[in-house]
Amino acid sequence: MLKNLTSNQLLLIALAAVLFLIAAFSFFLLQDPSAPLPFAPRPDTATSTLPQPSQTLIPSPSFTPKPTRQTSYTPFSTLLTPASLNPSTTGSPGGGTTTPNSSTTVMPGEATSTKSATVIPSLTSSTTFSPKTQTITPSPTITDTLSPGYTGVTGRVVQNGTPVSSVIVEFKDDVDPRQSATNLSGHYWFTTLAPGTTFSLTFKQSANPQLTPTAEIASLAKIQGALPTGVNIIDLPDFDISLIQNDMQFELQSPMDGSTYEASVINSSNKIPFGWSLYGLGGSYHIELGLNGSDQSLWTSDQIASTNFEWDGTLDDGTHISPGIYWWRVGVTKSLGSYVVVIFTQPWDLIFTQ
Repeated sequence: MLKNLTSNQLLLIALAAVLFLIAAFSFFLLQDPSAPLPFAPRPDTATSTLPQPSQTLIPSPSFTPKPTRQTSYTPFSTLLTPASLNPSTTGSPGGGTTTPNSSTTVMPGEATSTKSATVIPSLTSSTTFSPKTQTITPSPTITDTLSPGYTGVTGRVVQNGTPVSSVIVEFKDDVDPRQSATNLSGHYWFTTLAPGTTFSLTFKQSANPQLTPTAEIASLAKIQGALPTGVNIIDLPDFDISLIQNDMQFELQSPMDGSTYEASVINSSNKIPFGWSLYGLGGSYHIELGLNGSDQSLWTSDQIASTNFEWDGTLDDGTHISPGIYWWRVGVTKSLGSYVVVIFTQPWDLIFTQ
């Protein structure tokens, strides 16, 4: 049969066979190499199992309570009422203010009363917190204690530079004196309705027997001056009641404690010489003399710069010293800013006979 085909027909058949082979080869190249051949028999035991994708669990954020900052009060709780101080006792530091027509004040500062505040938790993703009740000690500010029209007066009592608590001091302006005890930081607190008037702040050792050693503490000390105007709080300079300043002790030297003189022989020709040591912070000095059992001085010398003075026995009322037991002490006066401070030594006895 092939013998009957012409050469052209044979050429076409050969060309068709070549094209078929090329097409088959191209199809083979386009297949996945890992795929089985179309003519290969499928294995009886072969099973295809698709791999399961791995999953990573991402936990959802959890929220737990966290304490929130609370103010120093509990809503609807009882308002703080500062405790009052009995002027006849040394008292204790605490918080408070002066009420009109009252002779007693209590210092605001470290308050003596406490109250509870419940902490309310808020949500957070980092802290676990269990709500609980906390006890908070309130510290009222000075301005919170002022009534309309009042001016506050405050300052510190110190002993050789160190604040002293529970010290009773007395404040006097244009009305009756009133007392206050210093708080834990040495601060006292008074109120006044008369800024611009003169005042005195007085420390007495007799009202503070707890302070020791006695010989190193002023028997009497005062700050005096005029109250400034135009401010709500008057902050006085530190009130140092120590007799030791700059390693020097302010004390009497002569006549010795309990010395005896004949009253009749003391005159301008036979004077009593007084002597004392320097006060470590400087100032001018004066001598006071009075009868034992009385705070009233019967004789006060002029202000002098030296530490010695001679006295002829003449009292302030012009009379001559009479027999009896007297006390004498020396005060030093110095400027303290716009105020004046007076510090007195411990007193000594002086005995006059007939």
